[in-house]
Amino acid sequence: MTRSLLRAAALVLAAAIAAPVAAQDYPTRDITAVVGFPAGSGADVYARYFANKLSQQIKANVLVMNRPGANSSIATEFVARSKPDGYTIFLGGADAFGSPLYLFKKPPNDPRKDFTYLSPLLGQAFILVVASDKPITTVSDLTAYLRKQGDKANYASTNNPAIILAETYKKAAGLNTVEVKYKTSMEFVNDMLGGRIDFVMADPVFGLARIREGKMRPLGVSTARRISSIPDIPTLQEAGVPGVDMNMWWVAAGPANLPQPIAEKLNAAFSEIGKQQDVREFLGKNGGEPFVASLAETKRLIEKEIADWEGYVKLAKIEQQ
Repeated sequence: MTRSLLRAAALVLAAAIAAPVAAQDYPTRDITAVVGFPAGSGADVYARYFANKLSQQIKANVLVMNRPGANSSIATEFVARSKPDGYTIFLGGADAFGSPLYLFKKPPNDPRKDFTYLSPLLGQAFILVVASDKPITTVSDLTAYLRKQGDKANYASTNNPAIILAETYKKAAGLNTVEVKYKTSMEFVNDMLGGRIDFVMADPVFGLARIREGKMRPLGVSTARRISSIPDIPTLQEAGVPGVDMNMWWVAAGPANLPQPIAEKLNAAFSEIGKQQDVREFLGKNGGEPFVASLAETKRLIEKEIADWEGYVKLAKIEQQ
């Protein structure tokens, strides 16, 4: 055997011996959790909560890094290019992996092969809301009102899920309601309270805050079953809008080729976090629920998310960027 072949064989053997040891000792230093939204945002609050919980579970510092922009694609691209050693992970919405193939002409990465999907974190529904001073208490009431208004009726949108859900409702009910775009949820509040916006599919953190303030009234949630923390709000399917089942779930992910023992250790840690009562209570305040699954199940969930987003983008007629 030549010297170069001996050297190569030695390196392979050393790597094979070192990998289990490294996985067994993991983690030995700080972990970076990358978030696709700015500090102080609702997503950032969730991410820091789970980063703190993970830190407690695996006895290592978990530092949050905010890399906002491009529907979290800047953050996912950073993770995809990171060393697959378990020290850089992504915490955020699964739509960050499901949507890029259809939202961008040149997707920054391939969600089917560039990541190791570690575990779901939580599931939450969007909420169909109207201003509380409107004489509308059910989805049927809203549908009748919007039909009467024709193309003078409108809804507010600030993100793709809100557009998709509103367009699904419009199609099911045969409405001509017009979309009015806003950059953030706070921008449309005054217009809605002033009677200039008829409804919105609100993210649960924003929507529940306005509901508790008495400013908005909930009519339905976007998931196929009711959310346990807000059981009095019916599903949109129960309210007569068929085919609506959008669960805005969160996922933890790392770069592709993450060693299996490390991936399993992180999956086990997040699964334990999901069982904790204080986690359920925290998420419940924001209309969410803990969500756990095995590594294989998490991968299948992402595959479904990718497939679903192709239909979402076509339905909402979202143009590629």
